[in-house]
Amino acid sequence: MIQRKYIEEIKFWLQKEKIIILKWARQVGKTTLMKKIEQYIQQENLWKTLFLFADKIDNQNIFSTPDNFLNYLKYNYNFPNEYIFVFIDEFQFINNAGTFLKNIFDEYKDRLQIIVSGSSSLEISKNSEFLTGRAIDFYIDRISFREFFIYRHNLTHIPVFEMSQHDELKSFYALFKQKLEHDFISYLTYGWYPEIVVNKENKSKELILSQIIETYIQKDIIHFLKIENIGAFNNLIKLLASNIWNLVNINEISSTLNISVQTVNKYLDILEWTFVFSRISPFFKNIRKELSKMPKIYIEDIWIKNYSLRQFDSITKKIDLWSEVENFVYNELTKQFEKKQIYFYRTVSKAEIDFVIEKSFEKYILIEVKYRNKKIPVPVIMRNFEESYGKHQKIIITKEYLSQEDDLYYIPAVLLPFMKI
Repeated sequence: MIQRKYIEEIKFWLQKEKIIILKWARQVGKTTLMKKIEQYIQQENLWKTLFLFADKIDNQNIFSTPDNFLNYLKYNYNFPNEYIFVFIDEFQFINNAGTFLKNIFDEYKDRLQIIVSGSSSLEISKNSEFLTGRAIDFYIDRISFREFFIYRHNLTHIPVFEMSQHDELKSFYALFKQKLEHDFISYLTYGWYPEIVVNKENKSKELILSQIIETYIQKDIIHFLKIENIGAFNNLIKLLASNIWNLVNINEISSTLNISVQTVNKYLDILEWTFVFSRISPFFKNIRKELSKMPKIYIEDIWIKNYSLRQFDSITKKIDLWSEVENFVYNELTKQFEKKQIYFYRTVSKAEIDFVIEKSFEKYILIEVKYRNKKIPVPVIMRNFEESYGKHQKIIITKEYLSQEDDLYYIPAVLLPFMKI
């Protein structure tokens, strides 16, 4: 069984007067996680539990009004005389879900706890306006490479290494290097959905992933969010997938797809809030410049790129995995930092630092991806950045070179998920 980090965090909020919301894309394990939490409640307590799927037609009458829902609990679970935990999967399918949950919570928060999941942050955020102060959010990400590797090799005591633990990290790398590098290619090839991690047949993985993405994009995004120009929307996904880590030029996209700038911005917002792509802003001290310059685009799951471009075997055949590794690094950084802390730095001469992490006020981490075997000299742009903004921790992501030189760290990409930056 794949061990997820979220269970203990969620347990802390059980039987507290909060609605628990689990967010992220479909098939990342939200339902399984809720089932595990329900099992824990049943084993540890005598409280009753109820698990409902909001997107099932059979349950539409239950969720048609708060009164219908409360009567359902009354007739089947002796509510409110007995406390109950209610799990609702894909709660954004409930009409006016925010007010629906608010009304129930405000009247019965001491008699029930509601745990919900949702796949569209756009809809969840809209509904969450009514739940301010009433809910606690958890972002349930796809399987990390660390979780993937631990599951693959049935490991139980792999620590998260601090940057200062260089000798321990070096020993870990020497011990598992071959397995790490082999699994890394598999991880980049097939993505990181839980169902794929436990499946060993490549053809089955491709079929399952195709179905996941088709269902997610067609049902959860295009149909549910009522996309008007489906052709342009699908072409935008292909266009972005072929340009991961590149700058996003809205006017150029508008011209290429023959849609308005407003429509491009709308579709980009939808793709970001449904966890398909992410945009990061350039680093500037001048906030007006920061908001006016073009962002860069990254994809949340590399398989969406492979599927959209029909490049199912591209990873194993590519000699240079630089763009895929840079995207991988971005995904790993989002597991340690909020997205609003992650920037890139680009000069007018187009020299660039891949990632600038705003760790705290006036304290930054500079990260450059150089997926090569040998030692790479510190890029001039990093030194120039420090001349303007002072000395900071610097990380160069390599293919297999591991070293530490004062505040400069060379870290193989496969080790990044096992470290706390």
